[in-house]
Amino acid sequence: MSAGKKITRSETFQTFVAWLISIFIRIVRRTGRFEVRRGDIAARFWSDDKPFVATSWHGQNMILPCFWHNWREVRVLVSKHGDGEIVANTMRFLGVGTIRGAGVPKGEERAYKQKGKGGAGALRAMVRALGENISVALTADLPPGPARRAGEGIVMLARLSGRPIVPVAATTRARIRLNNWDSFTINLPFSKGAVVWGEPIYVARDADDDEIEAARQLVESGLNAVAAEAERMVGRAPLQRDEGAVAH
Repeated sequence: MSAGKKITRSETFQTFVAWLISIFIRIVRRTGRFEVRRGDIAARFWSDDKPFVATSWHGQNMILPCFWHNWREVRVLVSKHGDGEIVANTMRFLGVGTIRGAGVPKGEERAYKQKGKGGAGALRAMVRALGENISVALTADLPPGPARRAGEGIVMLARLSGRPIVPVAATTRARIRLNNWDSFTINLPFSKGAVVWGEPIYVARDADDDEIEAARQLVESGLNAVAAEAERMVGRAPLQRDEGAVAH
């Protein structure tokens, strides 16, 4: 391993990068002109001291930790691989807890590819957290895509825990959208911003396969709706599922 790779993979370097990212996110929040729509949906859960499953699309959640209620605990699902350490440390600097692991895709081939990424353990940890009155947050779509297609994992989490799924989207007018599978969006400071909450989605504990699929489609359509609404609020056309990513 080269000296450069040793440095970039070191705990000290990754912690420093996470600290810088957290500072940048706070600057975006404090300098942005954000409008929050249907914030009462989350506020009702917070005021009743009840946990829920907050979900967004991959690549569209950079600014969201800044809009969580400051006294309600939440734990975010963060991968054990790739940039997971930086993301986990960023969450820590933002005052958000984490659960390490990954969503488990349906199907033997994709499940095999996810082997060792901690999907089953993460699911158990999230169910346990919700049972302890702690909300959890995770993305509904799974790497390596397709983006903006909800997986079954989040529906199974809602079924096992008995807690509702609440879609949420956030964006800013000024942003950089990367050319990767999830069109990861870097929100920029001094910009008009929008945060949109969707209606809760409940999944019965005895839901059968058809009901699970129906709930998965509800999560997908709910997330697409709040994401499109947030885009319109900042003066943008909604992002299409197959749209190429660009920087602007």
